[in-house]
Amino acid sequence: MTKTKWALILLGVLDLMLIIMYLTDYFILFLKPSGYLIPLAINIIVLSVIGFRSSRYHNLWTIAGLVLSIPILLIHGFMVWLMDYSYTTIDSTYNQQSLVIEYRDITLGETTYFYDFYKTTFGIVGKRLDDQSIEMVIQGTDRPAGLDAEVALGLGGEKWITKDIVRFPTWEGMKEVHLKPSSVRAADIEAFIEMAKNKESGQTITVNGNQLEIRYDELSGQSWIEVSSDNDKGAIPRQQCSRIAPNEELGYYMLEECTHQWEYILYSMTESR
Repeated sequence: MTKTKWALILLGVLDLMLIIMYLTDYFILFLKPSGYLIPLAINIIVLSVIGFRSSRYHNLWTIAGLVLSIPILLIHGFMVWLMDYSYTTIDSTYNQQSLVIEYRDITLGETTYFYDFYKTTFGIVGKRLDDQSIEMVIQGTDRPAGLDAEVALGLGGEKWITKDIVRFPTWEGMKEVHLKPSSVRAADIEAFIEMAKNKESGQTITVNGNQLEIRYDELSGQSWIEVSSDNDKGAIPRQQCSRIAPNEELGYYMLEECTHQWEYILYSMTESR
């Protein structure tokens, strides 16, 4: 097999791999800041070299290909520059898993902040997290000086509450990013709340690494929720709480009247019911 055929095969494999990755929301992370400029440039250079060296095709065809492809490359480069995305990575405190954040902002009287998230294990290939993007719109009159995209998201103040959930203290309040779908839904929390009201002792639910168990003492007539976790690694320390209650303002179900403090954020009310 000639070098030309090998080059075409390798180029085809590269292009096919990038197409499949794009269709399945996987991305080579080091290519994200420049979009597909590098793969496009490689295609143009390889095909041009093959075209000029080949005796089967007239050089005019290669020149025509360059005339068509170079503007495409320039337009794509302009679009990447216009979008002006920034990137940062936060590493998990649990394992080698990391979260890559792609963000930018647009100001037109009001400022809109856009955030997309990619999970990665080795920092080379990332999987875009569907339905986890965050968009915040802040009116010009409400926007304080120095509020940029990083401050608006609360970068630096994020917390890994489990190995698959990161909680950000954003300008609009607490927001969570889930690296994989949660096994618990808001409807499960509401059902557990109802069981706690009915004092159904022994009923349990696991939320964000915390095991919650309803306890009821017949002699005193008192009921409470026992909070624990495997190896005490849950986001909420081991203790007792009186109840779970929805907080509409924060948008979270809260554990209230707990041993160590009044309340803890438990679970987002915006999750699927």
